[in-house]
Amino acid sequence: MTTTRENISGVIKVLDEYMIRSGKEEINEMEANRELAKAGLLADEQAHPGRPLREWLRKLRDSNILPQNIRQECGAWTIRISSTIAKKPTIAGLFG
Repeated sequence: MTTTRENISGVIKVLDEYMIRSGKEEINEMEANRELAKAGLLADEQAHPGRPLREWLRKLRDSNILPQNIRQECGAWTIRISSTIAKKPTIAGLFG
């Protein structure tokens, strides 16, 4: 996968939609790679789950274009939902 803005936006959109559907605020790289594989954006490896995404995220980090909602701590990647709270379904939004 290349590191174009369109690709980055597509990945973020798929992961945001998954996190909203599943009610999660953040996911790790293995869970993210699994969802991207389901969406047909980035194939995952059976022997090393999450490795293709980790390598792609490293390229983004090294190119200084890593989105702000993605961080690496002690070698582990965490992807937080990038959408605002206003985009998340709320009880007030459902009834008002």
